[in-house]
Amino acid sequence: MIVLNLLRHLASRQGPFLALCSALFALFHFLICAAVSSANVGAALEALMHSLPPLLQNLVTTQFFGGLSERGLVAFGWNHPVSHAIGTAVAIVLAARAVAGEIESGAAELLFSQPLARGTYCGTHVLFALLSLGLLSLAGVVGTSLGQAAFDMPLFGAGALLTLALDFFLLQSAWYGIALAFSSYGHEGGRVAGIGFLLAVVSFFAQAIGRLWSAAAFVLPWTLHHYFSPQTILVENGSPWRLFLMLFAVTSAGIALAAWRFRRRDLP
Repeated sequence: MIVLNLLRHLASRQGPFLALCSALFALFHFLICAAVSSANVGAALEALMHSLPPLLQNLVTTQFFGGLSERGLVAFGWNHPVSHAIGTAVAIVLAARAVAGEIESGAAELLFSQPLARGTYCGTHVLFALLSLGLLSLAGVVGTSLGQAAFDMPLFGAGALLTLALDFFLLQSAWYGIALAFSSYGHEGGRVAGIGFLLAVVSFFAQAIGRLWSAAAFVLPWTLHHYFSPQTILVENGSPWRLFLMLFAVTSAGIALAAWRFRRRDLP
């Protein structure tokens, strides 16, 4: 009963934010399909690439390594900064509010004046966040599927789309685990969110630099975005399970550290 009440509280508090993010995420991927199908975008990008200096050609190649076909461009939409921004925002905001945000608002002291175990509290927040990230990932898949159907594009298989949703879910879960670990040590939700977003931006740009500049390729395994590969899944029909395992390990480590710290910290 306590868990259900806490879940209801989280749903009422975070529901509008999650619904808006899910709708924007689905709409973005629907519009990606609309843009790709509206003109011969691949040919236009190919012509543009040949007119660019060699360094910029390398940059375009790293961003569209799935190819300039319709499938490759739709896959690129999942690696677009907008996609990462929406997903990471949900993951980090939920983590920042779970501990540091509640302490900052004073709600934590009120909550723990009730017969609520810290383990139950932390586990319920994690459950709610993972369900939210799962629904967000599926919303993106729905947007892609509807876009392909609406604009008569070749359809991806259900297995490929579900694998893609799993990869995106694991990436955002990893960011949630990292941010939750910081949240379990923090007292201000805004500061925790800021740290989380900074790490995400650094990871995104480090991955781009590592792919663009061979001398910096050693940084790739240290970026979370390196373990998210929509092109491999949608274009090459691959199943990068080793990448999934790395993201799962980061998620588990972050949540475990957060739970350990939260059980031992003083409030506030």
